[in-house]
Amino acid sequence: MNYFGLTGLINFVTCISLGFFVLLQDKKNLQKISYFILNCSVAVFSLGYFLWQTSTTASSIIYFKVLVVGIILINPAYLFFVFVFLEKIKSQRYPLLIVLVLNLFFITANLKGDLYVNFVEKFNIGLWPNPTLLFSFYLGFWLLQCLYGFYFLFSNFRKENEKRKVQIKYFTIAAIIGFIGGGTNWPIWYGINFPPYANILISVYIAIVAYAIVRHQLMDIEVIIKKTLVFAGLFAVSYGIFAGFAYVGSILFENIVRNRWVAMVPSVFVIVLILRPLELFLRNTTDKYLFQKKYDYRELLRAFTGEVLMVLDLKKLLELTVDKLAEIVKLDSASILLYDENSKHFEPAAITGGKAYFFTLSYEDEIVRHMRASGRHIFAEDMADKDIGTVRFSKKINELRVKLMIPLMHQDDMPGILCLGGKKSDENFTQDDVDILLSLSKTLSIAIINARLFEKLSEAQAQAAQREKMAVIGTLSAGINHEICNPLGIARGQCEMFLLNMADGIYKDKSPDELLEKAQDIMNKVIHETDRATVITRKLSSFAKPAKGETTDDVAVEDELEEVIALVEHEMKMDNIEIRRDIKPGLERIYGDRKQIQEILFNIIRNAGQAIKSGGEITVSARNAGRKVYVDIKDTGEGISKKDLKQIFDPFFTTKEPGKGTGLGLFIVKQIVERNEGRISVESEQGKGTTFSLEFRVAGQDGEVRP
Repeated sequence: MNYFGLTGLINFVTCISLGFFVLLQDKKNLQKISYFILNCSVAVFSLGYFLWQTSTTASSIIYFKVLVVGIILINPAYLFFVFVFLEKIKSQRYPLLIVLVLNLFFITANLKGDLYVNFVEKFNIGLWPNPTLLFSFYLGFWLLQCLYGFYFLFSNFRKENEKRKVQIKYFTIAAIIGFIGGGTNWPIWYGINFPPYANILISVYIAIVAYAIVRHQLMDIEVIIKKTLVFAGLFAVSYGIFAGFAYVGSILFENIVRNRWVAMVPSVFVIVLILRPLELFLRNTTDKYLFQKKYDYRELLRAFTGEVLMVLDLKKLLELTVDKLAEIVKLDSASILLYDENSKHFEPAAITGGKAYFFTLSYEDEIVRHMRASGRHIFAEDMADKDIGTVRFSKKINELRVKLMIPLMHQDDMPGILCLGGKKSDENFTQDDVDILLSLSKTLSIAIINARLFEKLSEAQAQAAQREKMAVIGTLSAGINHEICNPLGIARGQCEMFLLNMADGIYKDKSPDELLEKAQDIMNKVIHETDRATVITRKLSSFAKPAKGETTDDVAVEDELEEVIALVEHEMKMDNIEIRRDIKPGLERIYGDRKQIQEILFNIIRNAGQAIKSGGEITVSARNAGRKVYVDIKDTGEGISKKDLKQIFDPFFTTKEPGKGTGLGLFIVKQIVERNEGRISVESEQGKGTTFSLEFRVAGQDGEVRP
């Protein structure tokens, strides 16, 4: 078999296989029927070409007639496919009918032998005919049909959306390559030494169309392509194994068993063993190299329902959203624009991948008004067609490769806009993509609103906590007044005593050096006592400052416990309550906001003191365990009933008498603990006391807090 015959065979197999697979998917779909007819026309030409190149002189003329029938049928089939593809079949039905009638005339002329005469050897590449004048007319008509189809493809290119533009582009390129490949057969008819080596380009045409099907959903038959490849791989490997064993068997086994069929048994056995593993391998390989950039809708839904939408921290929610979308849908970039009430603009709040979306949208911008009014998404390529947005804005989003903008709507409110870049696979967003993204955007809108409400609630809680803290400062100030006055009184007494002794002449017999030594001793005592007072006032002042909400990996639990105990210890002693310490040495530093950790400890220790009616003790213990630090605060108070224990962290719930407690509430304490990635729990038994347990993660350790 020569090169030209081999190209004909390759073209025939690829065309007829793909054509049948497409048709079997949906026998009633006109688009698939037109594609099947086109492929069959090319297959007739390719089969005739193969048989003609490999036949004897007597039968070559018959096969050549088959070849020419295929050539003549290709153009009307090609036009039929173009008109169906562009949805122009109704408006072009009469021109298509005229083309079909004229081509039937040329087929009749071909069968009668009026298009060519005298098959002769040309340029040592086989027998080729000499064209008649009628054939020259056909060749002009052939070229006219090609140009007519291309005219429709080009004229409709600008009118279509981005997805259709890509489909038209690939099919046009494929058709041009195919017609060039087939057209290289004409020169040799007219005695021009230009052998049709480019005939193999017909297979390239088939390959490009297949690529468009896989990558750009030309006719939504990706599964068929996959099955075709798996089937072809199974057939090729199985046939190779069978042929190999058959050959080896014919040499080695046949002389022993004296039976060719028995000699083939090992090959059948091996094929049975490897068939299933081979099929799985081919499926996985096909997925990896052809469909690796597809995504699973279920994975996207699981990620959002299980991870994203449960987050109450607004910043984390937005960052997690764009990260998950870019990762799962495999996008070049993604961002969320949030509406800022102060600036009256939609501004970037979370960005991932690609170029940063450094642009804002005014609330009164045309594109924003359009999305607010319609509640619908906008494709970037549709903006010019629908006259939406300014030229500058359209140019900007093209530079940033924004492909899809989805309004985040909740009733009549639009808190943000989801901006998505292109897919890494270069595919366009399908209707299925849009449907699932719109559903997620509605849920995301609610999650954003909830996160904002929670953010406002947290701010209100922080303000309430600060107000209550200042009230506590007043109470503490009265309680520790004695602690401050004692050292100051001692310092004053020492100074007064020295001055009185000097006035009474008690030191008149002292030498100047002795007086200086006595004065230095008194000064050292005064400094010591004023330092005591300074430490107490510094701790009180530090505690009065509001928390900044800045978490770090540098909070020493034992230091914060000592600070808090120093503040409340005097008040506890006044109520005959002793604070015991069981703080293990070498406590690791924890992650959190130092002031907030201090507030947590203060409120729980002070609550413990208030739970003790008439004398008792509070045990404060801290220890390392694994990669966590645990703090237990146990009191010997009256305890909490099982009924109340279930509500202990509910807002506005308290078991204290009116006027008791800080009013901060364990509800807010729990919120602050969780904000610092901690966990709080309580155990209590009436008549024996209560234990609050705190858990914090060790500094520098990423990961979720134990559920």
